[in-house]
Amino acid sequence: MSANSAQTSRKAQKFKLGPLGNLNQVTKGLAKTIRAMADGSLDSQIGARICNGLGIMRTCLETASLERIEDRLNQLEGSPPSYGNTSRDQQAYRTH
Repeated sequence: MSANSAQTSRKAQKFKLGPLGNLNQVTKGLAKTIRAMADGSLDSQIGARICNGLGIMRTCLETASLERIEDRLNQLEGSPPSYGNTSRDQQAYRTH
């Protein structure tokens, strides 16, 4: 193992993203990774791999959020309102 790769390993071990449970945390992780690459504390190849993985996670979380929103909108829409055309809207008894 060369000195260069050992130094890269130590720097990569110090780099921690933190929790990645929601879209905001993944976005913060992407920003933190890009800043670490910019200041040289994270190797650009390793950072690019991390960013690629975080980008995939972000896409998955966005898709899940959109599906939840779509399901909720479908629930809220329900069936169209009736305007007296159904049997429940008519009188129960009719007088002669």
